[in-house]
Amino acid sequence: MNNLTLSLDQVCYQVGKKLIVKTVSTEIRPGKITAILGPNGSGKSTLLKLISGLISPSKGAVLLGNKALHAWARKALARELTLLPQHSTVPLGMTVENLVACGRYPHAGPFGRMKAEDHQAVSSAIRRVDMKNYASELVDHLSGGEMQRVWLAMVLAQETGILLLDEPTSWLDIAHQLRLLEIVRQLNQEKKTTVVWILHDLNQALQYSDDIVLMNSGQIVRHGEAHQVLDSQIISDVFGVTTTQFTPEGHKDPLFLPVGEAPATPTLQSVKSREVA
Repeated sequence: MNNLTLSLDQVCYQVGKKLIVKTVSTEIRPGKITAILGPNGSGKSTLLKLISGLISPSKGAVLLGNKALHAWARKALARELTLLPQHSTVPLGMTVENLVACGRYPHAGPFGRMKAEDHQAVSSAIRRVDMKNYASELVDHLSGGEMQRVWLAMVLAQETGILLLDEPTSWLDIAHQLRLLEIVRQLNQEKKTTVVWILHDLNQALQYSDDIVLMNSGQIVRHGEAHQVLDSQIISDVFGVTTTQFTPEGHKDPLFLPVGEAPATPTLQSVKSREVA
């Protein structure tokens, strides 16, 4: 796996007259886990789609290495990065193993022929998400949480250097949320996979991410190391929520407990955008 750098240079995304992402320039640290946070409608999913190449910027460029995403051949790009979207249509009539094997498309030989290493990658991905006992089962009968793990296995089987995840803990109960977060962190630690994911739980983002990109109204408000980005004031400014900061026993870093609505939601201009060193 290559550890290519993802970066955005003066990227804007506009639909009609609505500017959804507003002049974003930033760089994702290779080999690290970056969480994209922000309130609903802040542009998080759009930013992730831009980073993945699923949509093209209206202005500016998204770069992988020193080359714009649109300049990459489709199959070559699929060997470098993969996206697990928020919603996918379940392909009825397929077994878990066959669906996960779709992740090997960028690596398979002529006519989609699977080699020994492809089968090994599929088996390894299924085991990693604790779905080995379901490998021969049809996906038709899986629960939402089980299906989410199968989708994760499919993108893991792709074995890219960059993994993009849009709200991967959706449909999962708390135990399986934590298991998924641990799976991704373990993958990052073992293979130095660059991970960019959208999370809604601020404390999970703090615990499982190295960096945070904090968005508000289509702009990046802060981007830096996780515990330098979030504090009670910025949470109040961006999310309109009052929090109290505390450090649980056995933890070295603080977490945030919501205690109510903030007195007033500020305008975007009152939230200072900056990179955190």
